Amino acid sequence: MDVERIQKINSLALDLLKQGLAADREEAVTQAEKIFRHKDSEDHFQSIRKNVGETGSLSTGMSTPAAQTSSLSQDSIQAILQQNTTFVVGKFKEFGEKIAALEKEINSLKTKQLYGNSAPRGGDAPIRDGNTGATITPPPDQARGMKQEQGASTSHPRVGNYKNDDVSIEKIFYMGSK
Repeated sequence: MDVERIQKINSLALDLLKQGLAADREEAVTQAEKIFRHKDSEDHFQSIRKNVGETGSLSTGMSTPAAQTSSLSQDSIQAILQQNTTFVVGKFKEFGEKIAALEKEINSLKTKQLYGNSAPRGGDAPIRDGNTGATITPPPDQARGMKQEQGASTSHPRVGNYKNDDVSIEKIFYMGSK
């Protein structure tokens, strides 16, 4: 075997592995060798046909092996095509399932976003879970904590709950008797 043929067999074996037509590396190599042997034998038969056709002495014994190899090649082609179609159909189904799962996840995130933004405005509005469809109400302690935080923030001086006398300039900077 020459180096070029070995490289072709290895590349074909890798392609067979990638396509899922072979279970392991050894099986892929044997299949690739069979394909190249079959291809070489077809080339050999074609060259014999040309030589015999040129001389004009075609024997009937030579035509039957060529017919058998072509039928074998049809069977192997059918098997390979069947494996390819099952592989492709399986991949399409897998991708379809992944797409459906992603769409479901997107829809659940949209509903969580929608109810997550509207819940603080509405107070103690129940939140509907996108995955199970059940309504979830926030715990009362959490709701009270949010109301207390809102109440504490309104009395903060930066919010505007102060009088002019509390922050008058004369009160702060004047140093002396009035």
